[in-house]
Amino acid sequence: MNFPHKLRKLFDPEIIGSMREHIHRAFHPVSARRLRHELETDPSWEELRRKYPRGIKEVHRFGDTNFWIKRNVERAQDLSLDRGRHRHILDLGCGPGFFLYVAEKLGHTGVGLDIDEQAIFRDTLRLLKVKRVVHCIQPRFHLPAPEKKFDLITSYLTCFHRLERLRDGNWRTWTAAEWQFFIDDLRVNQLAEGGMLLLEFHPQKNNELYPADVRELFLKTRARIFRSKVFLK
Repeated sequence: MNFPHKLRKLFDPEIIGSMREHIHRAFHPVSARRLRHELETDPSWEELRRKYPRGIKEVHRFGDTNFWIKRNVERAQDLSLDRGRHRHILDLGCGPGFFLYVAEKLGHTGVGLDIDEQAIFRDTLRLLKVKRVVHCIQPRFHLPAPEKKFDLITSYLTCFHRLERLRDGNWRTWTAAEWQFFIDDLRVNQLAEGGMLLLEFHPQKNNELYPADVRELFLKTRARIFRSKVFLK
């Protein structure tokens, strides 16, 4: 047995962080079942599933309230939204709106920001009563000015930085300079004092989350990196 190796793994920051998340969820339970039950009492959800038959993949992904409520309860707990002070949240790429729905059920306020391409997203956002600003995030362009600055900005499975799909199936993505513009814009114009940005990246086909120079930029801007997540204040 390689004891030193096992000891290093025991004190690995990612393992410690994962344990902390699981302990937090265990000691601060939130009933995903109750939240889902509240939704499913509305017959409109069954109407939505009939409108988008099972053969259409969006239903499996976004009409599945059991999966999405559970997943977003975990996301909210990992950010300690189940306790602590009220937060005003901006969810970039909000999609169907489940994260903001859960956050609002936990006592927070928020608004989503996304493009308007998926009809099913319009329907789920309406059923969840989640507000969305329609906007396409582009490199070196400011986000729309908010009425009130945000305490928390989230972006789960971030893909707005993907510019062009390459022949090998991977994507050409934002440069470090374009990320710097984006971060500066959020810090100056979007985030309230003491606010935080969370970016969760979806790996490319080559398993890359972001190029090495972008990682260096995140670290330079005092980010905390945990697995596929980047936290900035």
